Amino acid sequence: MKKRILCIVALFAFGMTAASAEEMTAPSSAFITTKVAYLAWSGFYAGINGGFAFGNSSIAYTPNDPAAQAGTCGGGGAPKGQCIPSPDFTRDGALVGGQIGFNWQFNSHWLVGAEADYQWSDFKGSVSSAFRLGGVGNTSMNASQTVGSFGTVRARAGALVMESLLLYGTGGLAFAQASENLAVPAVATGALNAGGYSYACTAGGASCFTGTSSNTLWGWSAGAGAEFAITSNLTFKTELLYLHLEAPSAKAAATATASAVTAPASFTANFSPVYFAVVRGGLNLRF
Repeated sequence: MKKRILCIVALFAFGMTAASAEEMTAPSSAFITTKVAYLAWSGFYAGINGGFAFGNSSIAYTPNDPAAQAGTCGGGGAPKGQCIPSPDFTRDGALVGGQIGFNWQFNSHWLVGAEADYQWSDFKGSVSSAFRLGGVGNTSMNASQTVGSFGTVRARAGALVMESLLLYGTGGLAFAQASENLAVPAVATGALNAGGYSYACTAGGASCFTGTSSNTLWGWSAGAGAEFAITSNLTFKTELLYLHLEAPSAKAAATATASAVTAPASFTANFSPVYFAVVRGGLNLRF
């Protein structure tokens, strides 16, 4: 009888031990190390965008020689000259372009990357400054500036506030192609000669002074945006970007002189730095 009891106890103890060992077995390493699934943003992308740009500017005019000085701020000629005002003006217009970039998502919430874009634009501004040109009379300096294209190369860093929504900040290098045009209409006939320089205007004829310039301007850009994943490969983004570029200048020279032995008088238009804000939206295709 005792032997039977001992056998039953031994079998019961063995069963309990086996059950405890089975319950205490460690889970597989694959279960422990498997990452929580998320939408992967890492990789290259390319896309298109369009939007609107706007900004302010100003111009200051400087006489380059004795005749230009006498005919304006020097108060020479009859009627006497008057300084050309330094006006402010606005510049705005539409833009369209494309971008390429790369994202590196180092965890489920944060990523960094780089992006380059190029835009074709048609935003411009113009202003007319009324003044009195010595020896000629009341006229105006008409000026315009156009930004025909621009681009940026920027770093990006952002946070995934949702699996499919990225909020980011961005900044880097910027450049643009800008052109300027200047003209002083010939509203009356007159001339002025001083210090080996001169100008002559004929009513109804060509402009008294004209000039153009074209410059590649360099500077910086900074901004912020949001990007939303429509699918695992297609995203929509909206962005506000600020660009601050160099200050260009242009020269307006006399189209005719008072005598053959004098050089054309001229003025320099010193534009303020070219700065503007860009509001745009676009689509990116991730590879």
